[in-house]
Amino acid sequence: MIIPSIDLLGGKAVQLRRGNPDDCAVTVDDPVGLAQDFARYGEVAVIDLDAALGRGDNLAVIERITAKVEARVGGGIRDHARADRLLRAGAKKLILGTAATPEFLGRYLPEQLIVALDAKKGQVVTQGWTHATAETPIARARALEAYCSEFLYTIVDREGMLGGTDLEAVQAVVHATTNHVVAAGGITTLAEVQALDKMGASCQLGMAIYTGRLDLAQTYCGLLDWDKVNGLIPVVVQETTGQVLMFAYANQDAVLQTLRTGQGTFWSRSREQLWRKGDTSGHTQKVLEVRWDCDRDCLLYRVEQTGRACHLPQHACFGDATFNLAHLEQILHERRATAEPGSYTAKLFADPALLNAKILEEAEELTQAETDRDVVWEAADVIFFALTKLAARGLTLAQVEKELRGRHGRRRA
Repeated sequence: MIIPSIDLLGGKAVQLRRGNPDDCAVTVDDPVGLAQDFARYGEVAVIDLDAALGRGDNLAVIERITAKVEARVGGGIRDHARADRLLRAGAKKLILGTAATPEFLGRYLPEQLIVALDAKKGQVVTQGWTHATAETPIARARALEAYCSEFLYTIVDREGMLGGTDLEAVQAVVHATTNHVVAAGGITTLAEVQALDKMGASCQLGMAIYTGRLDLAQTYCGLLDWDKVNGLIPVVVQETTGQVLMFAYANQDAVLQTLRTGQGTFWSRSREQLWRKGDTSGHTQKVLEVRWDCDRDCLLYRVEQTGRACHLPQHACFGDATFNLAHLEQILHERRATAEPGSYTAKLFADPALLNAKILEEAEELTQAETDRDVVWEAADVIFFALTKLAARGLTLAQVEKELRGRHGRRRA
């Protein structure tokens, strides 16, 4: 995986040299927008430097990010209250350093946890990289691998210096554990990323992509197996509702344009040219995520579709639109902006008291339902009004799913 990193300091995304908060090389004012751009490439790492250094936190910004993208979150997680809050806010995984003890980690599921192996001069450092320990990264990995699913190995001496990473040191950690290893610190070239990938390690990228030394789109394409597919990679396009919209092909230029612009771009085999979805029809595709398959010879584009995807008068190349909760949610968000005055939906959005009363009414009727048919009927009413409440506040079903995921992985009994 390629994992772009967002380090937060004072509510902004920054890049520090050797982790020194007084030596900031890059500042970006909109970390949420940055996270959405990075999310096209995979999970995003979000590190709260203020919390790690014990001088505040960026929880509000982090919660805005995790509501929109899949993120692994670290920095200053030293008590269960903060860990719980981040998981329930949508963090896919937690990155723990200072608090990474068997006692602390053991209260969570390993698949929710990443242990930080932050090293200066070969020794693990904690407390925002300010406290040196006598422990080596390999010893720490062996002691804690049963309690987590990944290790984030950061060579702090090289962090933000754009001088290359230590491939031999990463290889030693990879060999020392059965857990997946993510390398960070000094990674500057595509050759390094490919070398890390060959040894089975992912890379967490910061300074190199912020400064333009490493092109994120080219790096992504550099890890795809173009030879196997003779230069044309199959692409499955899926709507955010879960429906598969279409199948097409893309060459490297098409994938590069898709990643850089966020607009679905493909290769026409009949016309032998690039084509961007919607240029002639107006039925565009906003690409939120590009994901490769296990063999790196096929791609999945997750998109927000405007209009229909098929050239025939049907929503998708595989048939008309299917109905599910995500589709209902989409309709409600559209109705919030376009519902005709006087319609029932418009009344619900305009009158919070009416909406609340309907939720209470339908919930009570669900508790009183006795037959299977009545339970289904009343549950449908509860779900409809609950989704309407979410839409009224600009919230999404995905946020509810992340809350439930966070509860599931929060603590062992």
